[in-house]
Amino acid sequence: MLPKKIINSRVNEQIAREYLLKKFTRYGISDIKIDKTPLGMKVVLKTPKPGVLVTRGGQSLKEASNELGTYFKQEPPHIDIEQTEDQMLDPEVVADSIAFKISKYGPMKYKIIAHKALDDIINAGASGAEIEIGGVIKERAAHFKFRPHGSVMPKTGQLEDFGVRKAKKQLILKRGSIGIKVTIVVPTHAVGEVEFKDGRELEGAGARASENEHKKDTGTTAS
Repeated sequence: MLPKKIINSRVNEQIAREYLLKKFTRYGISDIKIDKTPLGMKVVLKTPKPGVLVTRGGQSLKEASNELGTYFKQEPPHIDIEQTEDQMLDPEVVADSIAFKISKYGPMKYKIIAHKALDDIINAGASGAEIEIGGVIKERAAHFKFRPHGSVMPKTGQLEDFGVRKAKKQLILKRGSIGIKVTIVVPTHAVGEVEFKDGRELEGAGARASENEHKKDTGTTAS
């Protein structure tokens, strides 16, 4: 019975998370934490602009609490609002920013926008970063990937142990849709016996990459 209860609990948490993300997506929700307390469910919404959510979405917060309570047949959960600590280490915020700038300046500015976002992420202290942009960018569909030199970017294993954060965003334009994927490795995480810092292993990887080392991007055109 215990494993079944655990599975049901996880499913319910995912249902609540997807519902809240859809309801408050306009406010730039970067993370949703759901905890169970003796008094019931507690929800924390993280956003770069908590004041906007409280003032403009106050009624929606009450509605969400009541609807969750009714759906799960329990007391309406208490919903707290917290500010995102560092926006440039939050892939949801970065993806939203890239989407906004592409819609404002046009798809042809995708390289400038992506490189500026990478600069901001690394300057915020990230150990690694990667931005993927795909869709109808030019005359036809294409896919481009951007990553700074020396960037730590785990691809397999328990990615949460490496501090990997990911976010996806879809932008709908007249010419078609554009997909944006942002991956950020938060700094100072120990992985096994190797500690990563500033985008390099502290031991066994040679000197650090120069601060002026150029970035490069690789692009492959879809057939």
